[in-house]
Amino acid sequence: MDVHYEVNGLVSFRESREATKMPSPHSHNEIEILLIEQGGGTWNMGDDSVTFGPGKLIVFWALRPHHLVKSKPHTIKNVLTIPMAVFQEWDLPEGFRQALLSGNVIVEPDGEKFLVDRPAFLHWHEELNSSDIDRQKVALLEIRARLGRLALYFTPGAKPGLIRLSGPDQDDQNSFRKVSLAVDYIAKHFSGPLTVAEVAKHMGLDGPAAAKMFKKLCGFSLMQYIVQHRLLYAQNLLANTDMKVADVAMASGYGSAMNFHAAFKKVYGVSPHEYSKAVDYRKVPLEKKGGCSAVSHD
Repeated sequence: MDVHYEVNGLVSFRESREATKMPSPHSHNEIEILLIEQGGGTWNMGDDSVTFGPGKLIVFWALRPHHLVKSKPHTIKNVLTIPMAVFQEWDLPEGFRQALLSGNVIVEPDGEKFLVDRPAFLHWHEELNSSDIDRQKVALLEIRARLGRLALYFTPGAKPGLIRLSGPDQDDQNSFRKVSLAVDYIAKHFSGPLTVAEVAKHMGLDGPAAAKMFKKLCGFSLMQYIVQHRLLYAQNLLANTDMKVADVAMASGYGSAMNFHAAFKKVYGVSPHEYSKAVDYRKVPLEKKGGCSAVSHD
């Protein structure tokens, strides 16, 4: 399986799609939020196939490789991607958070919410694609509140709207839970020296087993994930602080500004300094055309 790893960052768009499909599975470390207005489609997510119709909010962790294999004619969908660093800061209820980070899909169980969600998405598209940072931040607060309302359904013993997806090897999703442990650990320790062996120990596995599990579920390596997490954190500092590039490098886990500069430009096509001069909170750059930072060939 070829998995294209992307860095989307904070992205918001509405698109009309004919009866087409994605060319290949892709993966990105954001929480993806979908609202299908009309039509629908079938997605492969790991080893599972799920079909979504119009009218309900759909949320999942997009680190799991996914692939639109079929869509109905004249499908209209709204898409938001929330960077994991932002999602972690939102401090949503633990049951809701763990359901997503275990590889499940959460669907709004109340169909009447569509009447509110559709105009909200249109508003968020406008706000997040503006150049006004204050408008972008307010839109993020509203999106966080919307997920918070969805999380209210996750009371003890009640999880309506939860679509449980199997892991590649285990129905109980133990593998995805271990991957979520790795993601949490990396989020807390990426700014210092960090090795695959250290992350693997936190997962309760040895290095080779952890690396194999992570790559099988996510389509790219643990080290590639660590690099992307550091770069996303660096982008946030460059966009929202006056820190010097050398200080951003150190805060992001790079031992030298030279190594940081090389890694940043290789993935995004611009230097950290060039990026900081074009501050825009709405999203991080897409990977440069003609390639991607991580393509797995399994």
